Amino acid sequence: MSTLKVLETNILHASDVIYWLDGTSAENQAEMMRLPYAVELSLSARPSDLQLLHTAGKTALWRRPTEPMFDGVASEDDLAFPASPTYPLAGSVQELNGRYNPRTFSLTAGNLGRQVVELFPTPYGTRFGVSGGLTGTLRFSTNGNPVPWALLTLEVTTGLSGTLTFRAQADANGDFSLSMTRLPPLAEGVDLYNAELRIVALSSAVADTPLDPADLLPMSLGELDSENTFSNPIGLTVVPGEIKQIRSMNKDHLAVQPS
Repeated sequence: MSTLKVLETNILHASDVIYWLDGTSAENQAEMMRLPYAVELSLSARPSDLQLLHTAGKTALWRRPTEPMFDGVASEDDLAFPASPTYPLAGSVQELNGRYNPRTFSLTAGNLGRQVVELFPTPYGTRFGVSGGLTGTLRFSTNGNPVPWALLTLEVTTGLSGTLTFRAQADANGDFSLSMTRLPPLAEGVDLYNAELRIVALSSAVADTPLDPADLLPMSLGELDSENTFSNPIGLTVVPGEIKQIRSMNKDHLAVQPS
């Protein structure tokens, strides 16, 4: 019977895993789905010895080891994760087929952490189910320019004080599609659900420069049924199964202005 003699052992320790999540797939981050696609990173802050491996919905990070090879069979001490300082990681992420909006991000890595970063579908990447949703175009009220990368939050009152929250992000052109995938059917004798719509955006945002949604600021929206009146939030009604285009009164878009 022959025996296998191990001459050396190669050891690589992953420092962190970043999970890229669909920010519209659930209300709570713990329940959000991973992107079913790999992403591409452009890093502005990183250690020079950082290595990355992308797979669908996640990216593994590790530092190039100073002693990757050990003679013979590695011991338990050799296999233990080495103590090392944390490090900043920052840059931008994009999904190359245009199904998700690009964004910037920053985090602290290096401590065996589970990192999470939310991305939001573009109108092209949004799928409307039987529950319907909202569509529209965001433009600043002062100059009519598109409002890129704004984040919309729709809170629907479903009865007995229960609410459901849905989110969507505008693309570089200010266009958005908000899917209400989890909205239940109307109860007998009920014709619609009441809802409120909020927005966060940046007046300085530009189409060719993605941003971190955490940097967006509350703004006001032009009311749907009152001309030149702005509120935060605005009220509206939704009906399951209906895909509704929303516009500020007497405009072909949803108007936005700083609160």
